[in-house]
Amino acid sequence: MLDFLAIDRVAFTLFGNPVYWYGIVITLGIILAFCLYLLLSYKRQVDFDFSLELFIWVIPMAVIFCRVFYVVPRLGDEYSLSSWQGFVEAIDISGGGLTIIGGIFGGALGVFFCCLRNRKYSLMRVADCVVIAVLLGQIIGRWGNFFNQELYGVEVTNEALQHLPFAVFIESTGKWHYASFFFEGTLNAVGLAIALIMYFVPKKPLKNGTFSIFYLGWYGLVRGTLEFIKAGNPVTFGNSDVKVVQVICYIVFVVCIVLQVLLQLGKINFETKWFENMCVKKLDDTCQKVRKARLLSADDATPSDNSQEQTAEEVKAVSQLVVLEEIKYSKATTDGNSDESLLK
Repeated sequence: MLDFLAIDRVAFTLFGNPVYWYGIVITLGIILAFCLYLLLSYKRQVDFDFSLELFIWVIPMAVIFCRVFYVVPRLGDEYSLSSWQGFVEAIDISGGGLTIIGGIFGGALGVFFCCLRNRKYSLMRVADCVVIAVLLGQIIGRWGNFFNQELYGVEVTNEALQHLPFAVFIESTGKWHYASFFFEGTLNAVGLAIALIMYFVPKKPLKNGTFSIFYLGWYGLVRGTLEFIKAGNPVTFGNSDVKVVQVICYIVFVVCIVLQVLLQLGKINFETKWFENMCVKKLDDTCQKVRKARLLSADDATPSDNSQEQTAEEVKAVSQLVVLEEIKYSKATTDGNSDESLLK
Protein backbone atom coordinates (compact mmCIF):
# COMPACT_ATOMS: atom_id res chain seq x y z
CA MET A 1 0.00 0.00 0.00
CA LEU A 2 2.82 2.41 0.87
CA ASP A 3 4.47 1.66 -2.47
CA PHE A 4 1.28 2.74 -4.22
CA LEU A 5 1.15 6.00 -2.31
CA ALA A 6 4.82 6.81 -2.88
CA ILE A 7 4.34 7.71 -6.54
CA ASP A 8 7.33 9.18 -8.35
CA ARG A 9 6.82 12.93 -8.77
CA VAL A 10 8.29 12.72 -12.28
CA ALA A 11 5.78 11.42 -14.83
CA PHE A 12 8.27 11.18 -17.70
CA THR A 13 11.23 12.97 -19.23
CA LEU A 14 11.04 15.11 -22.37
CA PHE A 15 14.30 15.95 -24.15
CA GLY A 16 16.14 15.15 -20.96
CA ASN A 17 13.94 17.41 -18.83
CA PRO A 18 11.65 15.96 -16.14
CA VAL A 19 7.91 16.48 -16.53
CA TYR A 20 6.23 16.38 -13.14
CA TRP A 21 2.82 14.99 -12.32
CA TYR A 22 2.13 18.25 -10.47
CA GLY A 23 2.46 20.25 -13.68
CA ILE A 24 0.35 17.78 -15.65
CA VAL A 25 -2.47 17.89 -13.10
CA ILE A 26 -2.39 21.69 -12.83
CA THR A 27 -2.44 22.03 -16.62
CA LEU A 28 -5.35 19.60 -16.87
CA GLY A 29 -7.22 21.60 -14.24
CA ILE A 30 -6.67 24.84 -16.18
CA ILE A 31 -7.86 23.32 -19.46
CA LEU A 32 -11.02 21.79 -18.00
CA ALA A 33 -11.76 24.95 -16.04
CA PHE A 34 -11.52 26.98 -19.23
CA CYS A 35 -13.85 24.55 -21.01
CA LEU A 36 -16.40 24.96 -18.23
CA TYR A 37 -16.00 28.74 -18.42
CA LEU A 38 -16.78 28.62 -22.15
CA LEU A 39 -19.99 26.73 -21.41
CA LEU A 40 -20.98 29.19 -18.71
CA SER A 41 -20.10 32.27 -20.74
CA TYR A 42 -21.97 30.93 -23.78
CA LYS A 43 -25.16 30.89 -21.72
CA ARG A 44 -24.60 34.56 -20.94
CA GLN A 45 -23.76 35.41 -24.56
CA VAL A 46 -20.09 36.27 -24.06
CA ASP A 47 -18.34 35.87 -27.41
CA PHE A 48 -15.46 33.42 -27.92
CA ASP A 49 -12.89 36.04 -28.92
CA PHE A 50 -13.37 37.87 -25.66
CA SER A 51 -13.08 34.59 -23.75
CA LEU A 52 -9.76 33.80 -25.42
CA GLU A 53 -8.41 37.22 -24.51
CA LEU A 54 -9.68 36.75 -20.97
CA PHE A 55 -7.81 33.44 -20.77
CA ILE A 56 -4.60 35.19 -21.83
CA TRP A 57 -5.09 37.78 -19.10
CA VAL A 58 -6.27 35.60 -16.23
CA ILE A 59 -4.11 32.46 -16.35
CA PRO A 60 -0.65 34.11 -16.39
CA MET A 61 -1.61 36.64 -13.73
CA ALA A 62 -3.16 33.95 -11.53
CA VAL A 63 -0.06 31.73 -11.75
CA ILE A 64 2.30 34.66 -11.13
CA PHE A 65 0.45 35.85 -8.06
CA CYS A 66 0.03 32.27 -6.79
CA ARG A 67 3.80 31.99 -6.77
CA VAL A 68 4.41 35.50 -5.42
CA PHE A 69 2.10 34.93 -2.45
CA TYR A 70 3.94 31.68 -1.73
CA VAL A 71 7.50 32.98 -2.09
CA VAL A 72 7.31 36.40 -0.41
CA PRO A 73 6.52 35.12 3.12
CA ARG A 74 9.44 32.68 2.76
CA LEU A 75 12.10 35.12 1.56
CA GLY A 76 15.25 34.77 3.62
CA ASP A 77 14.30 31.30 4.90
CA GLU A 78 13.64 29.17 1.83
CA TYR A 79 14.27 31.63 -0.97
CA SER A 80 16.82 34.33 -1.70
CA LEU A 81 16.82 36.88 -4.51
CA SER A 82 20.42 37.93 -3.97
CA SER A 83 21.67 35.64 -6.76
CA TRP A 84 20.46 34.46 -10.16
CA GLN A 85 20.16 30.88 -8.91
CA GLY A 86 18.04 32.06 -6.03
CA PHE A 87 15.76 33.95 -8.43
CA VAL A 88 15.40 30.84 -10.62
CA GLU A 89 14.41 28.78 -7.59
CA ALA A 90 11.89 31.43 -6.59
CA ILE A 91 10.07 31.27 -9.92
CA ASP A 92 10.33 27.49 -10.36
CA ILE A 93 6.88 26.01 -9.75
CA SER A 94 7.72 22.47 -10.87
CA GLY A 95 8.13 21.40 -7.27
CA GLY A 96 4.88 22.99 -6.14
CA GLY A 97 4.48 26.10 -4.07
CA LEU A 98 1.33 27.91 -5.27
CA THR A 99 -1.00 29.77 -2.92
CA ILE A 100 -4.62 29.84 -4.05
CA ILE A 101 -5.28 33.20 -2.35
CA GLY A 102 -2.66 34.75 -4.62
CA GLY A 103 -4.31 33.11 -7.61
CA ILE A 104 -7.68 34.60 -6.66
CA PHE A 105 -6.13 38.05 -6.40
CA GLY A 106 -4.19 37.73 -9.67
CA GLY A 107 -7.14 36.24 -11.53
CA ALA A 108 -9.40 39.05 -10.33
CA LEU A 109 -6.92 41.60 -11.66
CA GLY A 110 -6.86 39.75 -14.98
CA VAL A 111 -10.67 39.87 -15.26
CA PHE A 112 -10.67 43.56 -14.35
CA PHE A 113 -8.02 44.58 -16.88
CA CYS A 114 -9.60 42.52 -19.66
CA CYS A 115 -13.05 44.03 -19.08
CA LEU A 116 -11.49 47.47 -18.72
CA ARG A 117 -9.71 47.16 -22.06
CA ASN A 118 -12.77 45.91 -23.94
CA ARG A 119 -15.51 47.85 -22.15
CA LYS A 120 -17.85 45.33 -23.65
CA TYR A 121 -19.12 43.02 -20.94
CA SER A 122 -20.17 43.61 -17.38
CA LEU A 123 -17.28 43.08 -14.98
CA MET A 124 -19.18 41.06 -12.40
CA ARG A 125 -21.06 39.05 -15.02
CA VAL A 126 -17.76 37.81 -16.42
CA ALA A 127 -16.33 37.25 -12.93
CA ASP A 128 -19.32 35.07 -12.01
CA CYS A 129 -18.48 32.70 -14.87
CA VAL A 130 -14.81 32.67 -13.95
CA VAL A 131 -15.20 31.80 -10.26
CA ILE A 132 -17.39 28.78 -10.98
CA ALA A 133 -14.75 27.49 -13.39
CA VAL A 134 -12.07 28.17 -10.75
CA LEU A 135 -13.82 25.74 -8.41
CA LEU A 136 -13.38 22.97 -10.96
CA GLY A 137 -9.73 23.91 -11.44
CA GLN A 138 -9.15 23.72 -7.69
CA ILE A 139 -10.79 20.32 -7.41
CA ILE A 140 -8.49 18.85 -10.04
CA GLY A 141 -5.44 20.85 -8.99
CA ARG A 142 -5.52 19.53 -5.44
CA TRP A 143 -4.49 16.12 -6.76
CA GLY A 144 -1.27 17.81 -7.77
CA ASN A 145 -0.69 18.27 -4.04
CA PHE A 146 -1.12 14.52 -3.64
CA PHE A 147 1.69 13.79 -6.10
CA ASN A 148 3.88 16.42 -4.41
CA GLN A 149 2.98 15.12 -0.94
CA GLU A 150 1.87 18.50 0.34
CA LEU A 151 -1.26 20.06 1.81
CA TYR A 152 -1.77 17.41 4.48
CA GLY A 153 -3.10 17.67 8.00
CA VAL A 154 -2.01 16.57 11.43
CA GLU A 155 -0.83 13.04 12.14
CA VAL A 156 -3.40 10.24 12.15
CA THR A 157 -2.69 7.77 14.96
CA ASN A 158 -5.84 5.68 14.54
CA GLU A 159 -4.79 2.72 12.39
CA ALA A 160 -8.35 2.25 11.17
CA LEU A 161 -8.10 5.62 9.40
CA GLN A 162 -4.60 5.18 7.98
CA HIS A 163 -5.67 4.87 4.35
CA LEU A 164 -7.09 6.98 1.57
CA PRO A 165 -9.29 8.95 1.48
CA PHE A 166 -8.99 9.72 5.20
CA ALA A 167 -5.21 9.87 5.41
CA VAL A 168 -2.11 9.87 3.26
CA PHE A 169 1.37 8.58 4.02
CA ILE A 170 4.01 11.33 3.88
CA GLU A 171 7.53 10.13 3.18
CA SER A 172 9.23 13.20 4.65
CA THR A 173 7.69 12.55 8.07
CA GLY A 174 7.32 8.77 7.80
CA LYS A 175 3.80 9.08 9.22
CA TRP A 176 0.17 9.10 8.19
CA HIS A 177 -1.56 12.49 8.02
CA TYR A 178 -5.09 13.64 7.28
CA ALA A 179 -5.57 14.02 3.51
CA SER A 180 -6.44 17.72 3.55
CA PHE A 181 -6.08 17.95 -0.22
CA PHE A 182 -8.81 15.34 -0.66
CA PHE A 183 -11.12 16.94 1.89
CA GLU A 184 -10.79 20.34 0.24
CA GLY A 185 -11.35 18.89 -3.22
CA THR A 186 -14.47 17.05 -2.05
CA LEU A 187 -15.93 20.11 -0.34
CA ASN A 188 -15.23 22.21 -3.43
CA ALA A 189 -17.01 19.57 -5.52
CA VAL A 190 -20.08 20.11 -3.34
CA GLY A 191 -19.73 23.86 -3.82
CA LEU A 192 -19.39 23.42 -7.58
CA ALA A 193 -22.55 21.32 -7.71
CA ILE A 194 -24.47 24.00 -5.78
CA ALA A 195 -23.13 26.75 -8.04
CA LEU A 196 -24.05 24.89 -11.24
CA ILE A 197 -27.57 24.27 -9.99
CA MET A 198 -27.92 27.96 -9.13
CA TYR A 199 -26.57 28.90 -12.56
CA PHE A 200 -28.57 26.63 -14.86
CA VAL A 201 -31.82 25.85 -13.04
CA PRO A 202 -33.39 29.33 -12.52
CA LYS A 203 -35.18 30.60 -15.63
CA LYS A 204 -34.14 34.16 -14.82
CA PRO A 205 -30.36 34.77 -14.43
CA LEU A 206 -29.32 35.62 -10.90
CA LYS A 207 -27.94 39.07 -10.24
CA ASN A 208 -24.39 39.87 -11.25
CA GLY A 209 -22.03 39.22 -8.38
CA THR A 210 -24.07 36.34 -6.93
CA PHE A 211 -21.52 33.65 -7.77
CA SER A 212 -18.50 35.79 -6.94
CA ILE A 213 -19.85 36.28 -3.44
CA PHE A 214 -20.77 32.61 -3.24
CA TYR A 215 -17.24 31.58 -4.16
CA LEU A 216 -15.59 33.83 -1.58
CA GLY A 217 -17.99 32.69 1.11
CA TRP A 218 -17.56 29.01 0.23
CA TYR A 219 -13.78 29.37 0.19
CA GLY A 220 -13.86 30.98 3.62
CA LEU A 221 -16.04 28.20 5.01
CA VAL A 222 -13.92 25.39 3.55
CA ARG A 223 -10.56 26.93 4.43
CA GLY A 224 -11.71 27.80 7.96
CA THR A 225 -13.04 24.30 8.57
CA LEU A 226 -9.86 22.61 7.36
CA GLU A 227 -7.82 24.70 9.78
CA PHE A 228 -8.98 22.29 12.51
CA ILE A 229 -6.74 19.56 11.07
CA LYS A 230 -4.01 21.69 9.47
CA ALA A 231 -0.46 20.72 10.37
CA GLY A 232 2.23 23.17 11.45
CA ASN A 233 2.38 26.00 13.95
CA PRO A 234 -0.36 28.45 13.02
CA VAL A 235 -0.58 31.99 14.38
CA THR A 236 -3.05 32.18 17.24
CA PHE A 237 -4.60 34.92 19.35
CA GLY A 238 -2.29 35.26 22.34
CA ASN A 239 -1.89 32.03 24.27
CA SER A 240 -5.20 30.62 23.08
CA ASP A 241 -5.77 27.86 20.55
CA VAL A 242 -7.90 30.14 18.37
CA LYS A 243 -6.24 30.44 14.96
CA VAL A 244 -6.09 33.85 13.32
CA VAL A 245 -6.57 32.49 9.79
CA GLN A 246 -9.56 30.44 10.86
CA VAL A 247 -11.28 33.44 12.44
CA ILE A 248 -10.66 35.54 9.33
CA CYS A 249 -12.08 32.82 7.10
CA TYR A 250 -15.25 32.52 9.14
CA ILE A 251 -15.65 36.30 9.21
CA VAL A 252 -15.39 36.32 5.40
CA PHE A 253 -18.05 33.59 5.27
CA VAL A 254 -20.46 35.56 7.47
CA VAL A 255 -19.84 38.81 5.59
CA CYS A 256 -20.53 37.04 2.28
CA ILE A 257 -23.85 35.76 3.60
CA VAL A 258 -24.86 39.30 4.53
CA LEU A 259 -23.72 40.66 1.16
CA GLN A 260 -25.59 37.90 -0.67
CA VAL A 261 -28.84 38.73 1.12
CA LEU A 262 -28.43 42.46 0.46
CA LEU A 263 -27.63 41.81 -3.21
CA GLN A 264 -30.66 39.61 -3.78
CA LEU A 265 -32.90 42.15 -2.04
CA GLY A 266 -31.57 44.87 -4.32
CA LYS A 267 -30.03 46.89 -1.50
CA ILE A 268 -26.53 46.85 -3.03
CA ASN A 269 -25.10 46.75 -6.53
CA PHE A 270 -21.56 45.64 -7.35
CA GLU A 271 -21.49 47.27 -10.79
CA THR A 272 -19.64 50.53 -10.17
CA LYS A 273 -20.80 53.77 -11.78
CA TRP A 274 -17.31 54.34 -13.15
CA PHE A 275 -17.33 51.12 -15.15
CA GLU A 276 -20.94 51.63 -16.17
CA ASN A 277 -20.17 55.13 -17.49
CA MET A 278 -17.36 53.73 -19.65
CA CYS A 279 -19.78 51.20 -21.15
CA VAL A 280 -22.34 53.96 -21.75
CA LYS A 281 -19.74 56.08 -23.55
CA LYS A 282 -18.75 53.18 -25.79
CA LEU A 283 -22.44 52.49 -26.40
CA ASP A 284 -23.05 56.11 -27.45
CA ASP A 285 -20.03 56.11 -29.77
CA THR A 286 -21.21 52.88 -31.38
CA CYS A 287 -24.74 54.23 -31.83
CA GLN A 288 -23.40 57.29 -33.62
CA LYS A 289 -21.32 55.13 -35.98
CA VAL A 290 -24.34 52.93 -36.75
CA ARG A 291 -26.58 55.94 -37.46
CA LYS A 292 -23.95 57.47 -39.72
CA ALA A 293 -23.53 54.22 -41.65
CA ARG A 294 -27.28 53.88 -42.04
CA LEU A 295 -27.58 57.41 -43.40
CA LEU A 296 -24.81 56.75 -45.92
CA SER A 297 -26.36 53.48 -47.08
CA ALA A 298 -29.81 55.09 -47.40
CA ASP A 299 -28.59 58.00 -49.53
CA ASP A 300 -30.19 57.35 -52.95
CA ALA A 301 -28.34 60.23 -54.49
CA THR A 302 -24.96 58.62 -54.02
CA PRO A 303 -23.17 58.31 -57.42
CA SER A 304 -22.75 54.80 -58.80
CA ASP A 305 -18.95 55.06 -58.82
CA ASN A 306 -19.10 55.20 -55.03
CA SER A 307 -20.99 51.91 -54.77
CA GLN A 308 -18.00 50.04 -53.37
CA GLU A 309 -17.52 52.63 -50.66
CA GLN A 310 -21.22 52.51 -49.87
CA THR A 311 -21.13 48.71 -49.58
CA ALA A 312 -18.18 48.95 -47.19
CA GLU A 313 -20.14 51.33 -45.00
CA GLU A 314 -23.10 48.93 -44.98
CA VAL A 315 -20.85 46.05 -43.91
CA LYS A 316 -19.38 48.26 -41.23
CA ALA A 317 -22.89 49.13 -40.05
CA VAL A 318 -23.77 45.47 -39.68
CA SER A 319 -20.62 44.78 -37.67
CA GLN A 320 -21.30 47.78 -35.47
CA LEU A 321 -24.82 46.53 -34.86
CA VAL A 322 -23.39 43.23 -33.64
CA VAL A 323 -21.11 45.06 -31.22
CA LEU A 324 -24.03 47.24 -30.15
CA GLU A 325 -26.14 44.17 -29.42
CA GLU A 326 -23.34 42.72 -27.27
CA ILE A 327 -22.89 45.96 -25.34
CA LYS A 328 -26.66 46.30 -24.93
CA TYR A 329 -26.81 42.85 -23.37
CA SER A 330 -23.89 43.44 -21.03
CA LYS A 331 -25.03 46.95 -20.12
CA ALA A 332 -28.42 45.55 -19.16
CA THR A 333 -29.58 45.59 -15.58
CA THR A 334 -27.69 43.48 -13.07
CA ASP A 335 -30.28 40.71 -13.13
CA GLY A 336 -29.56 40.03 -16.80
CA ASN A 337 -32.68 41.66 -18.27
CA SER A 338 -32.09 43.49 -21.53
CA ASP A 339 -33.11 47.04 -22.22
CA GLU A 340 -34.63 47.21 -25.69
CA SER A 341 -34.59 51.03 -25.60
CA LEU A 342 -30.84 50.98 -26.02
CA LEU A 343 -31.23 49.97 -29.66
CA LYS A 344 -33.73 52.63 -30.54
